[in-house]
Amino acid sequence: MQLAVPTGPKEIFILIWERGAGETQASGSSSCAAASVAVRLGLEKSPVTVKMPGGTLNIEVASDFSLTMKGPFAEVARGALSPSFVRSLRRKEITETVVYG
Repeated sequence: MQLAVPTGPKEIFILIWERGAGETQASGSSSCAAASVAVRLGLEKSPVTVKMPGGTLNIEVASDFSLTMKGPFAEVARGALSPSFVRSLRRKEITETVVYG
């Protein structure tokens, strides 16, 4: 859930609350959603600068509402997937391809 407020030409400020996580300092998907709604409602024109407590992103909203997000990034974690987990993902992909493909 986002609270979005237009703060200037081509600029909005958002606060984000994620189910299960609570208040979130920044979110790319929330920024894209808020920017696209602001453009769709005619409150802002693309590109939209989305400011959040955790940083700023620039969202380009095309006429077909495809989105391009630009901004800084940082690695926050590294990990490895177990071979059995990878195998289970591959089985799921095959099943979904057969059922839905």
